[in-house]
Amino acid sequence: MKRTTLHIFLSVLPLLSFAQKHDYVWIVGDNNSLTDSTRGGSVINFDSSPPNVYYNYRELNMFSSNSSVCNINGILQFYSNGCDVAGIDDTLLENGEDINPGTAHQIKCDQENDGYAGGYQSMLTLPLPEDSNVYYLFHKRVSITFNPVEVKTDRLFYSRIDMSQNFGRGSVMEKNVSVMSGDISYGELTAVKHANGKDWWLVTPKRNSNEFYIFRFTKEGIVDTV
Repeated sequence: MKRTTLHIFLSVLPLLSFAQKHDYVWIVGDNNSLTDSTRGGSVINFDSSPPNVYYNYRELNMFSSNSSVCNINGILQFYSNGCDVAGIDDTLLENGEDINPGTAHQIKCDQENDGYAGGYQSMLTLPLPEDSNVYYLFHKRVSITFNPVEVKTDRLFYSRIDMSQNFGRGSVMEKNVSVMSGDISYGELTAVKHANGKDWWLVTPKRNSNEFYIFRFTKEGIVDTV
């Protein structure tokens, strides 16, 4: 992990973009209803011009934490609302339940079924370099403490999904693996392609600071960049 100041990275931190079609399908919408198609359950497919937008009921409500990913052909592989990981058929992947464990998960996912209330851009999915079947879902956990009440992000996790499992339906092989803990911003998690054209730089700010935490993501997973 590297940590650097704001002025160094302003010129080299573009928005996350894929050369292929990994970001072509967006899963959005909360308060899903079987009887009301005017709210919740929306899909935006950018594999056409203009994009195709349509209603799709699902059990997982998408709130401020969400991420979805397609294969190189733009076909949806899985998505997450910060609580669980579901596949293209809107059912949970094997071992896809209970990501971001803790009090915030118990309240927003188990009790209210609203979707995880992390910061905006607190999750993203990257394909593992040099392996088209494996994806890493990076996600930030919200910590809630009482007396006094304090809500903050305390940990960056990854969960590893292998789409070659279960006859192509996929399985969560690892989940809630800690990348780092400490003073992390609520959201603002992003990535940029490495100059070698294969690896990624994963970047997130330190909370209440002009410093950034930087990780290199390679075919070996997250590697130390110091």
